[in-house]
Amino acid sequence: MNFSALSRHGAFVVLLLFYGAILALQFNHGLARGDGHGIVRATQALLNRGQLDVSRPPGHPTTEFYLFGATGWILQKVFGVEFDDIVYLVCQAAGALATLIIFYNLLCHLGATRVRALLAAICLAFSTQFLFNAVDGEEFNFGLLFLLVAVRFLIVRPGTPNFTRLSLSIFCFALATGCRPELVFAAIIFPIYCLLNSKLGWKYAFITVALTGMAVVIVWLPVLLLGIRAPYTAGMNLRESILGGVYRIIFQAFTPPVFLLLCWVLITAVRDLRKQMESKNFVFTMSCVVPLIFLAVFFLHPSKAAHLLVALPFLLLLAVRRSPVLLLSLTFFTLLGAVVTIDIFKDRQLTRPFFVSGSYFQAVLQKPYYRLNYLRKLFDQCQDRPAVIIGNAWPWDFEYHVEHVNLPLHEKDFHGEIKKGIPAFLSSGDHCIFLPPEAAYENALLAEWQRKGYAMKMDAKLYRTLFARYDVRSAISSATADVGEVSFTLFRIE
Repeated sequence: MNFSALSRHGAFVVLLLFYGAILALQFNHGLARGDGHGIVRATQALLNRGQLDVSRPPGHPTTEFYLFGATGWILQKVFGVEFDDIVYLVCQAAGALATLIIFYNLLCHLGATRVRALLAAICLAFSTQFLFNAVDGEEFNFGLLFLLVAVRFLIVRPGTPNFTRLSLSIFCFALATGCRPELVFAAIIFPIYCLLNSKLGWKYAFITVALTGMAVVIVWLPVLLLGIRAPYTAGMNLRESILGGVYRIIFQAFTPPVFLLLCWVLITAVRDLRKQMESKNFVFTMSCVVPLIFLAVFFLHPSKAAHLLVALPFLLLLAVRRSPVLLLSLTFFTLLGAVVTIDIFKDRQLTRPFFVSGSYFQAVLQKPYYRLNYLRKLFDQCQDRPAVIIGNAWPWDFEYHVEHVNLPLHEKDFHGEIKKGIPAFLSSGDHCIFLPPEAAYENALLAEWQRKGYAMKMDAKLYRTLFARYDVRSAISSATADVGEVSFTLFRIE
């Protein structure tokens, strides 16, 4: 081990240890995201039955087949450990830490001072979506990891293209698309690399595009053999996509002050882009073009703010070249956003800007461990009359606390009466039936329960989310609401 190198980069090592510690504290607090549960189930199906499932179309072969499959096989065969929620969260944390290491190394290799590289790494580590996905998320950080490795392979001395490194870069990029399919738009880095290198040019630009396509097909081969399915749509019209996309960029992908600073970085860089292209500056050109592409593409499917995470490292590459005041400001507002931030929606209703808990607390409080207080208040809705209660809590929230003997509930299978295998949780026999949000669409079964004399209740915030999500200018004042033929009493839990 090179202890002298560790001492030179001691501050970054401290950052990794601190960041790893705050992630490790959440390993045993449950998995909060439905997509995460789908990934765990798909990996377990691969390991236990040899069956390749696609948890979410079109597929994610790098993680669910190669990475998690190999990790789960080693743990199962060598240590007798099953791939479960905790193992998945450990993998998420490891992916986040590896991404930070590659990003820091890339900055240092490009000539950034250790202080600037450290500040940029902090900006990435504590950025809203990176932190969300490190604490409890999907494959966005893994996709970013392989993309940054691909970029790192391309950074060689000017005028000395290395074809082995270029091939490795293309393969790592293909692995990145196997984590998040939308990363395919970052393939622009290879034509840029060739066109700005005097020893390559247009011919090699076309060749790299073809090789990239072949590598992507190879990585995606397991899913291609299974059959590609179209990804889910955002469910928005053009106006909703634009307004929703702008909101997510400013308030969810970043925070307002960080967004403004990054806008300034990108605008000033674009003004200098032509000059930098003429001087064959690959890193600068790539760092301008990739964010512009992903900002534009985001509005085609603005359902997840994490889709913009890929733009952040490239914007930080541009910011590192600017004044230290800018980088310090970015670091300050990034750290502040992890503690407290600003929002303009309260229960999906448009309001004046107000302060809310920062990204770290928002990510952590979604975990089942912290949902007990809400579930107990939800349990209080079970009164003298039999009731069906649809709360703003998912099956894994109930299952976590039933397993830990925190709630007197038991799970029941209605033998196909509920579509998609939605579970129900019962107390005192069938006196009170607690259902997750998806059950709100089960009109026939809900109507039957209402005919049997059950009181029908739904969380008012959940009702707005499901049935009035884009009616942002008016509050729901009524105490009741009709869903199909079923009349619900709305309740609020603060």
